[in-house]
Amino acid sequence: MARCCAHAVDALGHIHDRTPVIVPADLQADWLDPGLSDKAEIRSLLDAIPDPELVPREVGKPMGTARNNGPELVEPMGDR
Repeated sequence: MARCCAHAVDALGHIHDRTPVIVPADLQADWLDPGLSDKAEIRSLLDAIPDPELVPREVGKPMGTARNNGPELVEPMGDR
């Protein structure tokens, strides 16, 4: 089975080698269209998604436990 991966080119690339796909609101309906199967249309949709602009920040150990949940988990360490 062939796999395709985009290597991270944003500020998080040194932390993780895969780039997340952040679909802008105006492309979400197309992205979720189950009828989209034409390879050229899919490539066009992928090309239309901008590179993510993410900012890495240090978080605490509670972030690494799946049972923890809440907005405080993504607060930067310096803000606590």
